[in-house]
Amino acid sequence: MKRPLILFTSLLLLYSSATFASSPAEPPQSAQVRKDVEATLDLWREGRYDELYHRVIESGGHTREYFVSHLAAAPRKPSCCWEKLQEVRVTGDDERRATLHGKFGFDTGSGAEFMTKGVKLEKDGGIWKMKMSEVLALSGAGKKMRGAKKSHH
Repeated sequence: MKRPLILFTSLLLLYSSATFASSPAEPPQSAQVRKDVEATLDLWREGRYDELYHRVIESGGHTREYFVSHLAAAPRKPSCCWEKLQEVRVTGDDERRATLHGKFGFDTGSGAEFMTKGVKLEKDGGIWKMKMSEVLALSGAGKKMRGAKKSHH
């Protein structure tokens, strides 16, 4: 009698701890989301801005020229290798929209900088793309450009 009761109790405890410890399941496309975001970060780091422009969703009414010039002058560029994206978690409700939460690594003029952020993505043409405004915000381009404009006055 004691043996089945102990077995039942052990299984119940094991099940309840696994249920409470588990996080929500990642969508099935999470590996592809991460791969596409890493490819975008690589293009950015390599300065291949024209190619990068085709991997972002236009937002804010910015032209390709605006995007390229601001990224080229931005204070942050993605780091290489394992530092570029860590602690990734992908959430999403459907096959066209997802959010990647992660720790992004950047090279700056004065060293490395890390930023934990969630970026919203849309699937377009078979590629998971960030909004242009998200890329510009990650780059710090807006802050530097505003500061540069103020210093010229």
